[in-house]
Amino acid sequence: MFEEVLVRHPERPALSYPVGRGGRTVRDWRMLTWHEVGQLVVDVAERLPLTVGDGRTIAVLADTDARYPVLELAVGLAGRTVQPLYVSATDDELRAALAITGAEVLVVGQSQSARAHAGRLHARIVELDGVVALPGVNGAAHAALPADVEPFDGRQVRARLARLPSRADGAPVLYLQSTGTTGPARVIEIGEAALVSAVRAVEREASHRFPRFLSFLPTAHVSERLLTLYASLALAGHTFHGGGPATLADDLRACRPTVLLAPPLLLEAMRDEAIAGARASALGRRLLESVANTADALLASGVTNGARRPLGARLFGRMLRRSAGLDQVRDAVAGTAPLPAKLHAWYEAAGIPLRDVYGQTELTGATSIAPARGASFGAVGAPVAGVEIRIAPDGELLVRAESAFTRYVGDPVATARVLVDGWLRTGDRARQLPSGEIVVVGRVQALVAARDGTPVDTTKIAARLRDVLGDCTAVFAPVAACDGGVHLYLTFAGSTAFRPLAVDDGRWSEVATVVAVADPRGVVRGWALYDGAFAQATGEVGPTGKPRAWRIHELRASDLHLRRSPSRDQMTAGEVVTANY
Repeated sequence: MFEEVLVRHPERPALSYPVGRGGRTVRDWRMLTWHEVGQLVVDVAERLPLTVGDGRTIAVLADTDARYPVLELAVGLAGRTVQPLYVSATDDELRAALAITGAEVLVVGQSQSARAHAGRLHARIVELDGVVALPGVNGAAHAALPADVEPFDGRQVRARLARLPSRADGAPVLYLQSTGTTGPARVIEIGEAALVSAVRAVEREASHRFPRFLSFLPTAHVSERLLTLYASLALAGHTFHGGGPATLADDLRACRPTVLLAPPLLLEAMRDEAIAGARASALGRRLLESVANTADALLASGVTNGARRPLGARLFGRMLRRSAGLDQVRDAVAGTAPLPAKLHAWYEAAGIPLRDVYGQTELTGATSIAPARGASFGAVGAPVAGVEIRIAPDGELLVRAESAFTRYVGDPVATARVLVDGWLRTGDRARQLPSGEIVVVGRVQALVAARDGTPVDTTKIAARLRDVLGDCTAVFAPVAACDGGVHLYLTFAGSTAFRPLAVDDGRWSEVATVVAVADPRGVVRGWALYDGAFAQATGEVGPTGKPRAWRIHELRASDLHLRRSPSRDQMTAGEVVTANY
């Protein structure tokens, strides 16, 4: 793919990055063509023995940075393996991931350098800006091409590429770190054939060539690597590398992406900001009402194009797209977490159609994606090209694809448990609509057997808690006992400080009353209640914002108030006693 883009589209823009940033405002952006990137990548690849040594695995710990994809391409073209690491991971998680792969060197970005050295994350730590020198940055020459290289003449680059070491048969391209939502993070091995298959699937879903992307998602996430680097490579795209989430609003307006992949949390924040701004005027309130009514009509129809958008909704959407830097977006994709149907309908009503994408790191990205028109709300689309699915007798979604991972590095037991006869056990329960679209109904582990063997769906208990108690997040951790059950960790939104509830707080009684009704079979054996939110810094929240039940239980089991009886919800701590409904 790399040589193909150099031959066919050397003049196309490839990378843009800020040159001089004053506070949160970018003063200027520097753009490199694919021909210039080709020269830079080959320069870096040839110098790898000097900058990082001869090791086969090179780990990278860095925030959003245009140097990152340059290094990744160079390492891959030199026949070596890249191990992207989450900057949000704890030091212990990073050490474990590095030990599993035996990475010979850790390359760190500027924001992670002090941490890596202070925590002694690796015996050999190398600075990213010492490996990749971007033209015009940190005193590097402004010119991207040597004086003896003609613009857009790729013959020299291709000749140098041919002299680089080839990849050994079966050698992985990537070691990806799982998000650790369902257990301690694993290292996922991705081969070259799997990566190419995943890229081709994305390429088939793209509505246009030469797309423009903005890099801002966690750099180690499979979606970020797949979309802003490898899919961009296949489509001769142009990726802006700004300041990540901290400067996202400014960077969107500067980039004006044509493709946007955003997690639902970001989409919710953008919606809430737009609503707050519109409510300041009478006209804005009328336009908002038009959007809300249209969203309701769309939800009632069940599909994304099931209602006409009136003038008010169209006008609101045009203003939102322009002010947010989304007026050039042609493919808007929601991913990394479930997309609520109400949020989906709101954006559809506002004129920003979202395509919900579902996948796993173990499949190098996408399993399914919603159609551009007529998608069913609540579904996650139909399987992408090259992906087969089937529903197991217990309702679990099984997936088979060429893009599947090779193994969990260092964990053959887990690999054998998840990859059975070529089918990946996703851990999600699902059903398939007549349209072929997949509806994910919950996690397999959310079904908990009561003492009498009856399965209880904890997602329904969580929904009941939200219905009665308002904005709260329920996390269930399995009980380490022969008779099973779960412990509930519940956080209430609204507080900036995280703290356990006092034993005399009235919400203990409210929770006990709700649980008594929602869980008459007693699978919830105890609970702990908090104001605020769990944090990434402690490892209780993963890089995509999802709580990690296993880590929360590991740190906070001592906060639990144990349930004595499902019929009389008396708590051992603080003598919290409640009546049933």
